[in-house]
Amino acid sequence: MGDKKPDIHENFLNAVSEFNFYRDPECRARIVRVDEENVEVEFTGTVAGYACCFDENFVDLKFYFLDFADEDVEIEKILREDRERFMVRYRRKKKKGG
Repeated sequence: MGDKKPDIHENFLNAVSEFNFYRDPECRARIVRVDEENVEVEFTGTVAGYACCFDENFVDLKFYFLDFADEDVEIEKILREDRERFMVRYRRKKKKGG
């Protein structure tokens, strides 16, 4: 009765919250959508428009998803919406045995 299954969206939010704790304001992630196959995240920040290696944050978030949401993902698409905003779609990998 007390073993409530964690909400997957909440798990992703926790991962993004932890990610932002260490990176905001230089980089800030915001979950736009979560479904059975994908997670879409908006990245903004004070250095998004000109910083070398800003895209490394997209890769780093993958490890936060693995550590804090127990979700293995791969980057499927990166789209630069404007000078200071990126949209990244992560494809959720199927869990073995499930």
